[in-house]
Amino acid sequence: MDDFRSVLQRTIDTFLENNMLAVKKKDISLFSIALSEDCVRMYRPLSFTRRYPQFFKPEINNSDYEAQMKMELQTMREVSQKVTRMVIDTTQRRASIHTEQSILTVDGHSENTVETIYDLDFTEDGTKISRILVIVDTYESTKIIEEILSKAAGK
Repeated sequence: MDDFRSVLQRTIDTFLENNMLAVKKKDISLFSIALSEDCVRMYRPLSFTRRYPQFFKPEINNSDYEAQMKMELQTMREVSQKVTRMVIDTTQRRASIHTEQSILTVDGHSENTVETIYDLDFTEDGTKISRILVIVDTYESTKIIEEILSKAAGK
């Protein structure tokens, strides 16, 4: 099982690293490298996703996520993340990763830290992620979204 745990850890590391590199390099394809072709990404809590349907769908596939992020990348200069907790279950091929993400906007004046929990399921061989449940920090995320909406409205 140690070998399989190492496979899952490498997949997780690739997923997390590419979330940062995609922003830095402005390359949306990096978001999906560690994901299976039929990976589904879900956001929670549902009350939050329903409040901002223009930013979140309860469930999204890889190509739709990349299309969404193509627009969002224009607002971000850099993303860094610190893993605060990680649990890997090799028997069920699952992992839970708690992160603190710092997002620096393109203007360089705004930095927000958002706590995010990723609940991941893996393919049978562990080399790809087959399902992502993202639980977002609604308080901080609301501040970011409201700032984006305010700028878009020209306020």
